[in-house]
Amino acid sequence: MQVHLKFFAQLREQLGDGHRMELRAGSTVGAVWEDIVAEHPALAKVPVRFAVNERYVPDSHRLAQNDELAVFPPVSGGMS
Repeated sequence: MQVHLKFFAQLREQLGDGHRMELRAGSTVGAVWEDIVAEHPALAKVPVRFAVNERYVPDSHRLAQNDELAVFPPVSGGMS
């Protein structure tokens, strides 16, 4: 099955955006992140949150064909 990956903030700078990934049926969000970290070990220390189809999900969430997986690192900002 295929899913679309979107990265935000510093992850977008490092990994780009608009990736498609071929996965085994039943793959979890956490398994996808582990695969990404295996290719980019420096990301292992980056805490992230996940959203699938614009809803926050835990890393145990199972993905389905054509899901959009968004990965968010911590961000700061706002008014001081």
